[in-house]
Amino acid sequence: MKRNTLLFVFTALFALCGLMSAAVLTYTPLLPQTADSSLIIANKAAVSQARMAAGSSYTHITTATTTVIKASTGVLARVVVNTLGAGSILTIYDNTAGSGTVIAVMTTAIQTSQTFDVACATGITVVSSLGTAADLTIVWR
Repeated sequence: MKRNTLLFVFTALFALCGLMSAAVLTYTPLLPQTADSSLIIANKAAVSQARMAAGSSYTHITTATTTVIKASTGVLARVVVNTLGAGSILTIYDNTAGSGTVIAVMTTAIQTSQTFDVACATGITVVSSLGTAADLTIVWR
């Protein structure tokens, strides 16, 4: 009994310190890959947790393109830059086309996970342009 208690305490301490985050991530829908950095692994975990907790959906984008994420009212929850783009820009619109009301313009030269949680009255469209495309995950409801 003492061994199980001690194992639990050490596991909890390591998890609190972030030393066992990869072990926790293996149970998420977005599984870490061997080439993923710790930031990518953390971003995948954040996307997965947000999706499971809030009933969110996600769209994965890997090319420079215009993508209609949602063609009706909704919520832009999070944008995750999984793999950097070289000189590429991401523009997010509250629209069903790559024009109209701009929600955000962001560089994809930084691995990041940006939480928006903004309501979109018309829809959500993402335009990835310029340079080398980034690997992106858009989380929405």
